Amino acid sequence: MNSRWLPLINVSLVAFASLVIMWQFLHCNREAALREWMEHGRHDVRDSEIISSIFQSYIRAGQLSKVSDIVKRDQLTMPASGLCRYVDLVLPKDARVFMTDMTGPTNYHKLVYYNYVIYHLFPREVGVCVDQPIRLTKDGFLGRTAASDQEILTNGYDAIVDFPEETLTLRLLRPLSELPIKEPVNPEWFDSYFDLVIAFLLPLLITLTGMWLFRFLFPTLGGQLPLLEQLAYSLGLGMMAVAAFTLGIKLCGFSGRGLILSVTVVGGIAEMWCHRKAYLTGISGGYRKLIRNPVAIAILVAGSLVFLVFFRLAGLQGITENDAVTGWLLKAKIIHLYAGSEIVQWFSSPRLANAHLDYPTLVPSLHSATYDSLGHVDEFVTKFWPAWLLFFLLAALASLNRGGKGRFYAPYFGLLGVLLLPIIQRYVQMEGGVLPMVFFTVMGFVQCAFWLVGKDPARLGLGLTLLFGAAMTKFEGFIFLTLAGSWMLLLPSARPPLKLLPRFWRAVAFCLLAALPFVCLRFQIPTLNYESSWAGHVLNHPATLLSTLSNWLRLFKIELARLFVDPDFANWNGEGGKLHWIGRWDGLSSLYNPSTLALGWLCLLMTVALWFAIPTRRQIVVWILAMFFGAVAALSGVFASFVNITSLDAEIGYTEDGYGARYLLPMLLAWFATTLTMLYSDQTPMESTSNPTAGVPHPPASIRSPVGVEADPKTSKK
Repeated sequence: MNSRWLPLINVSLVAFASLVIMWQFLHCNREAALREWMEHGRHDVRDSEIISSIFQSYIRAGQLSKVSDIVKRDQLTMPASGLCRYVDLVLPKDARVFMTDMTGPTNYHKLVYYNYVIYHLFPREVGVCVDQPIRLTKDGFLGRTAASDQEILTNGYDAIVDFPEETLTLRLLRPLSELPIKEPVNPEWFDSYFDLVIAFLLPLLITLTGMWLFRFLFPTLGGQLPLLEQLAYSLGLGMMAVAAFTLGIKLCGFSGRGLILSVTVVGGIAEMWCHRKAYLTGISGGYRKLIRNPVAIAILVAGSLVFLVFFRLAGLQGITENDAVTGWLLKAKIIHLYAGSEIVQWFSSPRLANAHLDYPTLVPSLHSATYDSLGHVDEFVTKFWPAWLLFFLLAALASLNRGGKGRFYAPYFGLLGVLLLPIIQRYVQMEGGVLPMVFFTVMGFVQCAFWLVGKDPARLGLGLTLLFGAAMTKFEGFIFLTLAGSWMLLLPSARPPLKLLPRFWRAVAFCLLAALPFVCLRFQIPTLNYESSWAGHVLNHPATLLSTLSNWLRLFKIELARLFVDPDFANWNGEGGKLHWIGRWDGLSSLYNPSTLALGWLCLLMTVALWFAIPTRRQIVVWILAMFFGAVAALSGVFASFVNITSLDAEIGYTEDGYGARYLLPMLLAWFATTLTMLYSDQTPMESTSNPTAGVPHPPASIRSPVGVEADPKTSKK
């Protein structure tokens, strides 16, 4: 590396971490916001001032632990969830519920309440109209609402649920003798130590069991990679296998209760026993290296304290994400409770169209595996998944990027800054697909970058397999996978020779088997959500093609600007179908996004440094920039094509942090991790000068054990 660039990048990473830490300290005391959250559970306040601060999360965990009532704790996390939980506890399981004033475009904004009622009262029937089956369109629910309570009763409903002024009212239509009401007591599983322990250990057991799968799929990588990196890849591969196995056995008609837990316990114990010496050697070796680095110890202690807060909150919070109620956890509940044709029937139900039932099922299947291991649904322990994913992601990157004293421990400071980012603090506490997407995308891109450097086919196979995991997580993962494969073929220096294809047969077979259950389910269910037809909408309305293309270019500009600067500064409206800047300047803070702080600018600086400092890796710079800008362009095109878009202003709304930033966060972090690894990794192989078709990886600097721990040189064979 050109030594002139190294000090600049070191200082920039330390400055980035300092900025993030300063932000956390400036937001450590928000007593008014916390008091309002405790009194009302206000979602907007929680998002902006409570959930993004690690200090507030620590205080909030202490407050939640004192709340022993399930309804009250649910209300503190998500008010609508607590209200609907109460209705679920008091109503009989066979009660039929009607929601009034829900039809027509003027009531479309009430769809969020319908989502909560549908989820918490499932599998009870919930109706919104009396003249036809439920059908959701871009203009809301079709049909006619009831004119009177008597008409609702005549149609066979037992109770009415309404949401006047953000509260809930429950009215019974039948006498108590016909509709017995229960006391709203806590379920037996609530605050259960059994649930906490099983949900906490399950991702770790899947990681250890996944080591067997990792060695089988990529046998040549076992001796090259450090232990923490192997564990991260094993977690990703294990998640793909568990999700496919869970959904597969359900579709075959078996309940599978306890099966995943039993298999992973056996696999995890076998892994620890068979490689116990290597694990102990790795742990003791890491301890000896760490004890001599006080700065690294301080960073490790700080990171450990943050994760302690995450893991404590993971066992206390109820549902934290609207999308979880709409789709992720609803599908997980269906997969857990039913099997065989019943799953297909529920996924084909028009009244559940809001759940995007045609979406990939990796995340719902993982939550279903958790429920199967517990024996019941427990939404208060589902956040252990994102916490473990973030832990192994950062641990793998830390093991890849050695930051010694001569580098000012810069990579470690950079990773600590990522850990404390406000946007990471938010999504690690949510049970949806954002953190799994981040995990698969980042690790997949890093391995593809290793392929570009060393031409080891195993690296390419592992990278594309992990990106396939992203595709099985969310549909934008298909975009990332397609972009990665396309640019691999377009760049001559990155194109894999055809002779290497037979070497990927294990990875290809694994990906096909991982996707098979979802494919079988998908072909049996109709497309029910109108938003799923965004591409067909554009093709079927050629007259709007020009305006869609024009808006596409406008959204691309806005989306790109908001990744770097404050959205209040990069702010436009679409009055008259044209862009008008309405932003405001708030000083230097306008120059960075408050959710990602200066991460975008840091990525840009590291990219420039990589270009000039290591000229032989400029192909990686071209590839990662093509991927990043391609992803922004692709998602902007999707937003411009949505069926429910009525104006340019509505399209611009999709570039806000809650939409565009969430979809592009995996790509932004992949950009950061890839450039960081190419600049600092001691594991990066030398640029290949031999025949790439030989597929022989460069030997590691030292001989390693099967789990990636350096072997004793006295026993190594020459």
